[in-house]
Amino acid sequence: MQKIVILRALKLGDMICSIPALRAVRLRYPNAEISLVSLPSMENLFLRFTHLIDEFIPFSGFPGMPELATSPEKVVAFLAQIQQRKFDLAIQLHGSGEVSNIVTQLFGAKRTIGYHLAKDTDDYLQYRGELHELERCLSLLKLLGIESPSRDLEFPLLDEDHKVLQNLNLPSSYICIHPGASTESKRWDRDLFCRLADEIALKGTSVVFTGSEVEGPLVKDIISKMKSHAFDVASLNLPIGPLSALIHHSEALICNDTGVSHISAALKKRSVVIFTETNPDRWAPLNKSLHRALVRPDLEDVLEVIGEVL
Repeated sequence: MQKIVILRALKLGDMICSIPALRAVRLRYPNAEISLVSLPSMENLFLRFTHLIDEFIPFSGFPGMPELATSPEKVVAFLAQIQQRKFDLAIQLHGSGEVSNIVTQLFGAKRTIGYHLAKDTDDYLQYRGELHELERCLSLLKLLGIESPSRDLEFPLLDEDHKVLQNLNLPSSYICIHPGASTESKRWDRDLFCRLADEIALKGTSVVFTGSEVEGPLVKDIISKMKSHAFDVASLNLPIGPLSALIHHSEALICNDTGVSHISAALKKRSVVIFTETNPDRWAPLNKSLHRALVRPDLEDVLEVIGEVL
């Protein structure tokens, strides 16, 4: 049995964007044992993708990779564990390769492929940062003779995801607003989110604010300044499954460029994604009829697009 290991130790949105590539690898190697090395926080996510991944291996971190704090002892133990597995193929699906290629080569696989900053070779392609992240992941697989038949994202919902929502006493119809993002620079102005939510509520549509635990104070601040009522789900710190079910049952999602935008794309749920720092050509959902990307918009721009989306 062929043994394949894939390195992609990134956060939620990046991992969702890699799903078409993971699916293409599985289609090309249906009988292989495929392992994914990723951030420990992503393990629960990939319990939903056992049809694509046979094994999840928590990444130890590595010097020069900022996604995870680590120690020399953890790195040495992790690499020893990986090398014992004697993988046939290692795929560096993480990034441009300055550090991640070193990590993947240290896995000790018979063959390693990935992106790097130099010209194309038999095992490495020149990194192209202008590509959409989904397309960039898929393009690498050309080194394996793989042409993906689909760009569709996936996010399998479970029965228990929907059951959690039954106890939240939410309205039957609502719009989700997710005002958080990984960094302050990626967030639209909170006062604009406040005014936006008020405008939506005044037109008769309920507003449900979502977010992670660390985004709870941001949501509370926005709601405290609103003139209308809104539902605060961020304070509940819902796991990713129930949060995704919440988006699935909504009329639409309004958010910054952050992980939930890719969840809505995977669920084929309408969305308006606000970009303040990052490039929508690389990160906006591909289906432009369902998802509208706005770059540093004012309030009127967002309200106009919401009217069109709904």
